[in-house]
Parts: sequence; structure tokens; C-alpha cells
Amino acid sequence: MDLGTANTTGPDSLVLSLSQEAWQGDAQFTVSLDGQQVGGIFSAASAHGQASDTLTLHGDFGAGQHQVTVTFLNDAYAGSPDTDRNLHVDGIALNGAALPGGTADLLSAGSASFAFGPQGQAGAPAQPAVQPAIEAQSFAPASPGGYREVWHESFDNGLGMFSHAWGPGVDASVPGQITIHSTADNQDSGAMVRPAGGESGFGFGLYSFTLKTAGPIGTYALTWPASDAWPGPEMDILEIDGGGRPYSTLHWKGGDGSNQYTSFGLGDVDVTQTHTYALDWQPGRLTMFVDGREAWTTTDHVPMDAAHGGENTCPGIGVQTWWNDGALGGGNFITLYDASYSVIG
Repeated sequence: MDLGTANTTGPDSLVLSLSQEAWQGDAQFTVSLDGQQVGGIFSAASAHGQASDTLTLHGDFGAGQHQVTVTFLNDAYAGSPDTDRNLHVDGIALNGAALPGGTADLLSAGSASFAFGPQGQAGAPAQPAVQPAIEAQSFAPASPGGYREVWHESFDNGLGMFSHAWGPGVDASVPGQITIHSTADNQDSGAMVRPAGGESGFGFGLYSFTLKTAGPIGTYALTWPASDAWPGPEMDILEIDGGGRPYSTLHWKGGDGSNQYTSFGLGDVDVTQTHTYALDWQPGRLTMFVDGREAWTTTDHVPMDAAHGGENTCPGIGVQTWWNDGALGGGNFITLYDASYSVIG
């Protein structure tokens, strides 16, 4: 299906081929050329693997390097491949010549950018915009010993394992980190391991996050119920109260179906500096560490993992606004440099 020409003029043509997995509506997207959005919001029509839609941009690309960006707006997922909305860039052609590397699979809301040169010359991959106030760093482990690492994510290639993302505040443009920031209109944003059923995600073990935050409230690091059902066994590793004090919260589903919770302070921690927060989830006990030092422990309301009759958990970070609307205003963020999961032995 031809989606048309996006209100551009010039002797050169850039043709984008796109397709989708549609579920409860078509995948919607915008297109930007050299940082400027062209046209409005487009809707994909063709099924991925069967056909492609085309969108044509005209311009004068006779000199220098240029960049086209496709932004997927309305990701949706309900636990199976048949209930998943995705957008795919199947190819890009400049004046009839295919651009090498001109494909992308947008499996969550976000952007893919492509550089191209004059008169059909393929450019290098688009370089991400760098946030000068945030620097990528390397960190040594700061968690208790005696564990065997199962996986480690350093975000050198975008969101990595934290590919289930939502909201306009997700920034994976800097290699070695992901940042979730609040927005002026207080929209929720986040990124996590995709919850795809109670046996997905991970079970008992040590969940470690190396991060820093800014702003008094709203930012969080957590492990979320793998069933994606709430109320449930949500373990909030880090939250910030209105006075800038860090704390953890354990949620569970009450006998009447209501959300029940208890919170634990993390002491005198400057959350604007980089620290490693690690939650050890074992049968019958939760223990929290900050930079390898125990902050709290409890044996009350400790959930079971899937292997022991409960459900697993999915780590993630984000900025939440529904309970503090108006208190953020765009100045809050959380930057995650490193995440890992380890088990005893």
C-alpha cells in the first residue's frame, strides 16, 4: 500500500518501506527528516512478512549527510505473539538505490534513525544525540559475594534486555546507559524485561542495578510481576519520597484483591550520585543492599517464584506520575548504567 508523499519537495526521492504486526489497531508512526517531522501521524497497513507499505519523501540531497528517523508511537502487548503490535522498517531506497542497513524492527515504542549520503551514497549508521549532562561510565560490581552471574546488561546496544519500553521519556541514545526522564506534561515512561507470563522473567536470585536519579519523586527501579497482573508481587528496589529520601516497597495482593504494601528506608543515600542497589530474593527472605552493604531485610510477605508455586519477576526502571501529577514537570530522570541477575552457587 502506498502511504503517499509526506509534504516534501525536491529532485531526490527517499522511499521507506514499512510493515506491521497489528493488534487492536494499526501501528502508528511519525517520520522526521534531518530532525524535522514531515507530515502527521501515519498508520501502517501491510502485514509484516506478506507485503510492505511505502512512504515517499522528496528533497534536495545533493550534498552532505542526512538522517531520516521513524518513531513508533503506539506499542501494545498482552502476553503472546498474537497480541503484540509492532512496526518494521523493511527497507529504505534513495533514488532507487537501497540503503545498506536500512531496516529495523521496532518491537516497542521508540525511534530508529538512518543516515544517508548524496545521490544514492549510503551513509554511516546514524549517530545518536548525546545528552551532555549524562556520561557513560564503567562500574565494578558492588553486590554481596557468593553468587554466580546469570546475565549482565550494560546497554552498549540500546535498551538490550530492557526492550519492553513505553512513554516519550525513554532515551537509549548514549551507549552504556539508558535514561528515563519525566516530561513537561507528566507522562509515564519506562523500560523493563518484557513480562510475558508468570514463568517468564526470572526467579529467586540477586537483582542488581547501578544507577543515579534526579528530582524528588517519581523515579523508580523495580522487579515487576512476570504475569503483568497487578496487584501482585511487585518489589520496588528504589523509590524517592517528596523530601528526596530513598526507600523500597514490597507489594502483594490482599485476600480481598486489594493492593497491600510495606516500605523500608534505605538510609542516608545521596540518590543523585551513582550507587549499586541490589535485592536478594530467596525463599522466605528479602534482603536489600546499597553498594554491598545491607540496608534492610524481611521475612514477611516474601513471594514465591514460579518454580515454587508463585510467579517470576521482570526488572525495570521508569518515571511514574499518576500518584504525583504536577510534581515532576520535566526535571526528573533515572539513568541506569548496569543491571545483572545472579544466583547462589
